[in-house]
Amino acid sequence: MKNNLDELLKRVLTPREEAGEFLNRKILIQVKESEKMRQKKYKKASAAVLAAALTAMLSATAVAAWQYKSAGDVAGSMGDEKLEQSFREQFLAQEKQDDSAGVVGESQSFGGYKVTVLGFMSGQELTDMYRWSNGELHSDRTYCAVAIEREDGAAMQPQQDDFFVSPLIGGLNPSFYNAATFKGSYGEFVEDGVLYRLLDCDNITYFADHELYLCVSDTAFFDNRLYHYDEETGSISRNTEYQGLNALFELELDASLADPEKAQALIDEADRGSEGEGGELELPKESQDALDWAEQLTPDTLGQYCVRRENTVQNLKIDEEGFVHPQPWLVNEAVSDTRGGGGGDQMLSFIFGDDLSPRTVITGYNCSDGMEDLVITTMTLNGDGTVTFAAWVPRDISIYLE
Repeated sequence: MKNNLDELLKRVLTPREEAGEFLNRKILIQVKESEKMRQKKYKKASAAVLAAALTAMLSATAVAAWQYKSAGDVAGSMGDEKLEQSFREQFLAQEKQDDSAGVVGESQSFGGYKVTVLGFMSGQELTDMYRWSNGELHSDRTYCAVAIEREDGAAMQPQQDDFFVSPLIGGLNPSFYNAATFKGSYGEFVEDGVLYRLLDCDNITYFADHELYLCVSDTAFFDNRLYHYDEETGSISRNTEYQGLNALFELELDASLADPEKAQALIDEADRGSEGEGGELELPKESQDALDWAEQLTPDTLGQYCVRRENTVQNLKIDEEGFVHPQPWLVNEAVSDTRGGGGGDQMLSFIFGDDLSPRTVITGYNCSDGMEDLVITTMTLNGDGTVTFAAWVPRDISIYLE
């Protein structure tokens, strides 16, 4: 391989290619590979000279790409060398792969966060770190790397905020078909104030004849209040009235890659999982029993079997757009690792529907160890036009009452 920088730039900066994320990554990766070969011959100073030369000669778009790790770098930082190489081979291909999905390098900003798609790839055996579920090997996967940062420039903190990253499929209700039901898992880390997340899930390329999306939200799971699903058309769109992060990228895969038979098999398996027939979403028995118990409660019987945690009570005003704004809360302020919520904006119509008469509704249940840490949340629409939020725990059973 020639070590001449001018020859290297001439080879990748050809007139037939427009500057963009794909081209930028070609430059960076080829330079990286070239520099690896030169390391035995030159000292570290040569790398600094090379970087300075590139900064002077590349377009502003190319230089901007350096602010993030590439998808391959993200995989490599997580110890997955084969996936790192798979991503690099994708970027170094002579033309974009169909499964690049057309969104690599695209950014969206909502709710004080900026999200950038670093890579999107699907295929068989792209990694040595295989996914196992119910004793079966799953090597046919989709991988997606994203960067999440704060718009105000403040550094992200590990595990400080919840985020949900998932492909979504047009024609399938995203509440039931998302990364969680398609055997999703992820790894993440923070570097230079940017949160990098690498998601993997079942291969969604088999749905390439559908409209496909990638959602990134500031929630721990998919929340149907953040996105609209049109049952007639099957399309999915952002709830533009949500004030937080609910990015939605449109993926562009070649429809010829679709495999309806394999796609239906994934749907059937997701359906079995949601029914608790051995799928990954099946909860531990103690947790499932607690949730089953909680689901029998009504607003009228809640006070008989549960205690309202007064420190969680919030009286909320309804703004002109029909939103209420709960603040972060903890079930027990004296316990640092207790359960709670991050607050956020909630639309009144999502909570109470079309019936806006004064009443109480149960808005959620949460537990991990069974009845002892079960938490139930409610919203009450008051006669004066305000809303009261509260969290409840089981009487005489909860750890929060000790």
